[in-house]
Amino acid sequence: MEYSNEVLEATPERATKFLTGMGAVAAIRTMMAAAGMTDDDIVEGRTLLLDVLAAPRKSSAAPDTADARAQRAATTELDQWDEPNFARYGAALRRRFPDVHAHVFKDLSPSTGTAAVQGVAAFLTRLDALESGADSGRAGTKQSDKKAVAFLATRGLDKAERKRLQGLVGVALGPTSPLPEQAELPETARRREALSKLRGWFDEWSTTARAVVKKRGYLIRLGLANRKAPQRKTPAAPTEPTQPVDDTDAIDLE
Repeated sequence: MEYSNEVLEATPERATKFLTGMGAVAAIRTMMAAAGMTDDDIVEGRTLLLDVLAAPRKSSAAPDTADARAQRAATTELDQWDEPNFARYGAALRRRFPDVHAHVFKDLSPSTGTAAVQGVAAFLTRLDALESGADSGRAGTKQSDKKAVAFLATRGLDKAERKRLQGLVGVALGPTSPLPEQAELPETARRREALSKLRGWFDEWSTTARAVVKKRGYLIRLGLANRKAPQRKTPAAPTEPTQPVDDTDAIDLE
């Protein structure tokens, strides 16, 4: 029978509770003996459990790649860059080149996450078009547009900085490499085999226990039932007296 990894990994704890619970309560052991469980069956379960515990689960590295980490880092950096720099470059253009400001910052504002990547990419693309004069809609303002881009360079947004930001945009937009295929390690296969054997033993005898052990407290001790959560009693609504009460006649019984 095939079991999911979640079921298998939960089995050692359940088998431990089952074995210790049965050993601690003679009445449970007696009922299980009447159902056919011998000392050899208990030893088998213990042996299978110890075999699993001797093959501990290997801690695997997080499913990640260097590309994915770089993409997240680039997105974070652009997210932190857009708000203060849109503000200061926008203020400078608004005063000296209001027409360029209106064009560059149209429908553009600081954002977060992937929206910040999109915003910075649009900002840089518009500046490149102004610098090269490639924007056909601004044929009459080419000189002024170039001056505006040159002015921003004096404030720190020179070609080197724009190239750096373009590089971050490129990293943030990908592509990234997929995770390499990893062959199952021999230790992993051995642990799964040991867990499967233990689960088979546990399924057989826990099913038997549910059939022959009827006392709920015993099933809880074996880990085969849960304690019921205590139910809160809803306080009864106070009833209104049908006759007026004279507080002066009240008797303190305490």
